[in-house]
Amino acid sequence: MKIDLKLGAITVADAAALMHAELLTLSADAPMREICNFTDEIGEIARGTMFLVSEDNSLAEMMAAAKNGALTVLCTKAPASLERIPDTAVLVCDAIDTALARLAKAYTARGRHRTIALTGAKGKTKTGEFVYSVLEEMYKVHKATDVKGGAMNDAQMLFDIPADADFFLTELKLRDKRDIARLANLIDCDVGIITALKSEVDARANVDVLSGLKIGGELALSAEDDALSLICESGADRQYVSVRGADGALCAVNIEELPDRIRFDIAGDGVRIPDAEIHTVGMENVYSALFAALVGLKYGIPAEKIRSGLKNFHSSALGVGIYTVGGVTFIEDTSSATPESVKRGIDTLCDIAALHEGARMVAVVGDLRNFGQEMRETHEEMGAYIVEKKIDKLFTFGVAAEQIGVGARRAGMPAGDVCGNLEVFSPLKTAEAVAKELRAGDVLLVRIGRQNAAAEIIRYLREHLEK
Repeated sequence: MKIDLKLGAITVADAAALMHAELLTLSADAPMREICNFTDEIGEIARGTMFLVSEDNSLAEMMAAAKNGALTVLCTKAPASLERIPDTAVLVCDAIDTALARLAKAYTARGRHRTIALTGAKGKTKTGEFVYSVLEEMYKVHKATDVKGGAMNDAQMLFDIPADADFFLTELKLRDKRDIARLANLIDCDVGIITALKSEVDARANVDVLSGLKIGGELALSAEDDALSLICESGADRQYVSVRGADGALCAVNIEELPDRIRFDIAGDGVRIPDAEIHTVGMENVYSALFAALVGLKYGIPAEKIRSGLKNFHSSALGVGIYTVGGVTFIEDTSSATPESVKRGIDTLCDIAALHEGARMVAVVGDLRNFGQEMRETHEEMGAYIVEKKIDKLFTFGVAAEQIGVGARRAGMPAGDVCGNLEVFSPLKTAEAVAKELRAGDVLLVRIGRQNAAAEIIRYLREHLEK
């Protein structure tokens, strides 16, 4: 894992102070050296790397890191002798993951972005997608990828924020009752959205987002939430949304439910946005749209662009993330890799591309597993289906998936529009090939069953498009 410091280098002395680490060195110039990135892999060491030493705090590992060019190491126990690494700055901390979390919090505070944090017992993912769609009408928005819990992964989430991001959008997911408080304190949010207050894990857990609100920060809630009493003691500035005509900052009125969409007017104090429309059904999505409109109005997005952002929202199924980066619409599908689910992914790609005039359809697909003797035929049929749906570019990932490409070529897709990668331990090979082909306006489906590889491909493409 190598992580770059996207807001610029920091000195060793500053890093030590921010991480509450002790600096040990025999080199006079060590405190003013610059750290540009950090890694726990010897082979990833580059200029300006801070190397993360493993739990055994081996002097031999520190020496190997120094030999490979790391002039700074982070460890939890001082080496027995600095003479073996005389030019190395050794930072000794209490725990590497918590030290990096401290660094991430202080370091990312230098950025110009505002932070929107979402939590709640239900509806936060869909609300986040609506907020993203509205903010993107005027701003550059970075949405956190779904990472596993833990201080190291939390820190990585913050270090991934691009230097030119206007907004950072993240979900505070509840795995145990301390998670929301920990994450909220780490990110310092400007706006906290609680889609549903009461949690099954802990009745008051979602209220803990308050601990991370900046001074002057704002909390957004549903006026119809039946657990509002949990928040009554809070002194935070609160704004409410309503679909039942309650006294909210924004209300949905004249609601018209159609088979495939909902139309409504948005009304509030001095605000009226007529004929808002969302291409999904269910009253819970109207709440999500109102939260998005509330954020949009707070940050100066005009009514017409709010209406456009809501209309351009793409509804996603369970396990599917839909968002836009650098003009490219991503469909990130992590559901199981059955032929039926992959076909649904291809159909979603076509449906979303149809909403964007002139959009090219690009698909990255992986192996379909556990089909015995019919495996080759199943994969070739998938290739034929991809051609039938008029996909413009196909990238396959995996040995079995190569037959998807074979089926596509046999069904008439030009060879130049098919690219395969048999090396399942080299997802960056696929990412680099896709990056060369992507352009603004494309719709991209990433549908491979290997979640770690998919995450690596998506991370590379996002960074490529955000440059």
